[in-house]
Amino acid sequence: MAEIVKKFQSNTRELFQNKSLSRDDNSMLTLTRPKEPRLVTADRVRSVKIKSSSEIEEEMLAKIPKFKARPMNKKILEAPSLPALPRSIPRPPEFQEFHLKTMERASQHETSSVCSTSLDVPIKKQGQQWNKLVEPKSPRLETTLRARAPTVKSSAELELEELEKMPKFKARPLNKKIFESKGDLGIFCNKKRQLTTPKEFHFATNERIPSSNTFADMFDKLSLNSESSRDQQIPRITTPNPFHLHTEERGLAKEKKLIVEVLQKQLEEERARIPKALPYPYTTDYPVFPPKPAPKECTRPEAFQLESLVRHEEEMQRKHEERERMEREEAQKRIFRAQPILIEDPIPLPEKARKPLTDVQGFTLHVDHRAVDRAEFDKKMREKEMMYKRRREEQEAAKMMEEEAAVKHMRMTMVPHARPLPKFDNPFLPQK
Repeated sequence: MAEIVKKFQSNTRELFQNKSLSRDDNSMLTLTRPKEPRLVTADRVRSVKIKSSSEIEEEMLAKIPKFKARPMNKKILEAPSLPALPRSIPRPPEFQEFHLKTMERASQHETSSVCSTSLDVPIKKQGQQWNKLVEPKSPRLETTLRARAPTVKSSAELELEELEKMPKFKARPLNKKIFESKGDLGIFCNKKRQLTTPKEFHFATNERIPSSNTFADMFDKLSLNSESSRDQQIPRITTPNPFHLHTEERGLAKEKKLIVEVLQKQLEEERARIPKALPYPYTTDYPVFPPKPAPKECTRPEAFQLESLVRHEEEMQRKHEERERMEREEAQKRIFRAQPILIEDPIPLPEKARKPLTDVQGFTLHVDHRAVDRAEFDKKMREKEMMYKRRREEQEAAKMMEEEAAVKHMRMTMVPHARPLPKFDNPFLPQK
């Protein structure tokens, strides 16, 4: 108890502090983010300094990489000189004339037309010669004679490459234990299931509520047979009646249609493979240059009979009539006619009401009475602060008086007790 009193006397008393005014010293400090200072001098207009041509040239020369020559290798001069390169004698180019097939065809047509007009007998012979079958030959192109390495591989070479790349398969001998095992290795032994025998449902409700005996059951009990006659039914042979679905018919029709389309496509492909010879023309009397077609007559422009044009004409006619009517009315108005003298105005004008003059009044500004209101407000705030301060001091004084009275009462009523000495007969030994 004495230690508690000593601790109480040594500690300082807790003063009444407002939480809003007290500073929180235990608050964690945060890292400040560095920001660039915005100076007023940055917004000032500064004179732009333009460099002269000599300064720009000096900067460019300073930026040019400097060249440093290396020493010459003397072995270059000691090496033997090579003979001069032989110069070729320039020759004029030899021009080759184009031999076009169209010129040969034109000359053949000319000779054939002349021969057909002069002789009739040779025409028949020529016709017989032309009617002979011609053996198809592949064209001999000049591009095939050029020495070029064949880059594109044929289908046979590609097929051989694919066959070589395929992994070779080698069958291993069969393990005979697979057939001898009972599902341990490869083949599983599936036992054949027995046929399911149908059983009647056995409900507990039938035992709780027995069925009422009908007159037929009572009559069957009077018969000589051990079993009831109604249960003895004549067995009948069941005839299977398969379902007739429209989906099966639609599926068959679709399959037939697909087969017909495939067959038709195959027939068309086979017909396309068969070459068809084109008939030879009856005559060869064709001119070298085909005749020009007869010139057509120029088209004569005709005006469109549009309804919009008719409407436009009607509208223009209506506007013209309206203009003439207005001109006639204006001409009638221009004719002078004497008007009678009016003694009294038939429509008198109302008299204008005279408004009184506006009285100029002074402005009532908030600035005039704002300072007075502010001074009153500040005075009230100071009075409130003084009142709160006085109350706080009174509360602190009352609290101190209560604490002192409690300490005096504790000193008067405190009974000190001696603490027993500790025993060290059985000291604590930590386990290893």
